[in-house]
Amino acid sequence: MKRQGFLKSSAILVAMTAVTKAMGLIYKIPLANILGGTGMGHFSAAFSVFTPVLALGVSGICPAMAKLSAENSALGRFTDLRRRRKTALAVFTITGLLLCAAVIGAAYFTDNKSCVRPAIICLAPSVVFCGVMNAERGYYEGLGNVLPTAFSEIAETLFRLILGLGLAVYIKDYAEQSYIHNSTVFGMVCNDAVQAEQTALPYIAAGAVLGSTIASAIACIGLILYTAIHGDGITSAMLTADKVISGRRQHAEELLRLSFPIAAAAVVSTLTGMLDMLTLPPFLKTAITRSPQHYSEYISAAKGDLPNFLYGSYEGLAVMLYGLVPTVTAMLGKSVIPSLSAALVEKDSSALIRNMRRLLTLTASAAIPCGLGITLMSGEILGLLFSGRGAECTAAQEPLMILGISVIGCAVTLPLLTVIQALGKPSEVTLIMLAGAGIKLCMNIILVPLFGLNGAALSELIRSISVCTVTLKRINELIPGRIGIAKLCIKPFYAGIMCAVSAKLFCDTAKKLQLSEKCCAVLGIAGGGIICITVMALLFEEKLSEIFTIKYFKTEKNRC
Repeated sequence: MKRQGFLKSSAILVAMTAVTKAMGLIYKIPLANILGGTGMGHFSAAFSVFTPVLALGVSGICPAMAKLSAENSALGRFTDLRRRRKTALAVFTITGLLLCAAVIGAAYFTDNKSCVRPAIICLAPSVVFCGVMNAERGYYEGLGNVLPTAFSEIAETLFRLILGLGLAVYIKDYAEQSYIHNSTVFGMVCNDAVQAEQTALPYIAAGAVLGSTIASAIACIGLILYTAIHGDGITSAMLTADKVISGRRQHAEELLRLSFPIAAAAVVSTLTGMLDMLTLPPFLKTAITRSPQHYSEYISAAKGDLPNFLYGSYEGLAVMLYGLVPTVTAMLGKSVIPSLSAALVEKDSSALIRNMRRLLTLTASAAIPCGLGITLMSGEILGLLFSGRGAECTAAQEPLMILGISVIGCAVTLPLLTVIQALGKPSEVTLIMLAGAGIKLCMNIILVPLFGLNGAALSELIRSISVCTVTLKRINELIPGRIGIAKLCIKPFYAGIMCAVSAKLFCDTAKKLQLSEKCCAVLGIAGGGIICITVMALLFEEKLSEIFTIKYFKTEKNRC
């Protein structure tokens, strides 16, 4: 069977995440320019409502399947493994259909005038396709092959980009033509162009969401075809040698038992987005009432719905950029699980510590420079990506500066939470994330009425630092031996400072040369990146050569 070791899996998954995030930016940047702050508020609210449902139905499948596939493969129970795969596909297809029906039913009980309702209905079917895909991904990841995961993720993101933007543009043009010819938009009479635009925004957001659902369906079909063509590497001789077959009911119970704690932790982790969706608009109204002069510049851009405009600017611009780096580092935690599991089974504490140090070094080296760079370059980054939305960029700039620091805590935390789950403590992950959600809620209540969007960003900063601190402490307790977390972070921190300061200096120098704002931003980001890579090459020269040599990859491959 085709297997990849820790670093090769990490390289594939990180490369896949980099590609999908780049395509995600290409998708969300023009989408934000099409929808603006108000439309992005509808778009973000739909995902905030639906994400906990998706997490409950989907997130636990892949880790549970990966664990069971790895165990069955190690024991040589290949016939049982094939049967478990079929059971998983059946169970999670039924589960997805039930959740889809529940979401659509709940949406129809909401107010008919709800701006989020069309998008939620369009999102609902995606839970079915994502459930099937995650079952397949987990099956192959357990066999040591992450290529099906990478293939399906890239395909899904590519079609989301094409279909989501295509449908959004089509619906926007359709609404404009309908208003010009009939003075109506989707059956509603509009008195002016502003009202027509506001009426169309929920449907444009729903079109973008529908493109995402169709993309999931295409990726799901593509993954099934891909795995059917390439196979899983299990031969007829392997199947003949395995005479032990467990019942389908036992398989189903075991899958649900293993996936539920992970799903519960994932649901809790999505609460921060839902808490923002529930608390930010009303508390922003309070902030606007307290200090109306601070928000007067956004009134014309908001077109009558200032709290939702601010919420959409924060979620659609600042939070979207904030989530890029943690998503990449989370893949490192996913790829280290097989190595950690092997070390635990073999009771090899030195290998356990070595893999944890490698994970923390790579995570900190990505998180710290990116986080500090976002903090110092927030205005330039927003201007580069969302130049057509000046008011939204202005609203999101200061919150993004604060969230840049939060990037470090969140990006370090996510892979470590995966490790805690792999060490057999999924309930602790749930408790940690639940405590973080509690902190987030309390801080939103206190800070948002006082500081507006900056209060929301400060709330997230306090939450991410608190969760990161608790997670690092728990990792130190669970891993036998000394990891030396503080020492591992010194060099990445120095490289991060050099990266951020250099980026700002390059950008300011370019401005003095009277180059365009976009050129200044690009030169600043590129210059900071080059300095960061150079500093890391000098600081980590010996260790990086040990980590990334071909010899190491061959050793990992042989172990598999």
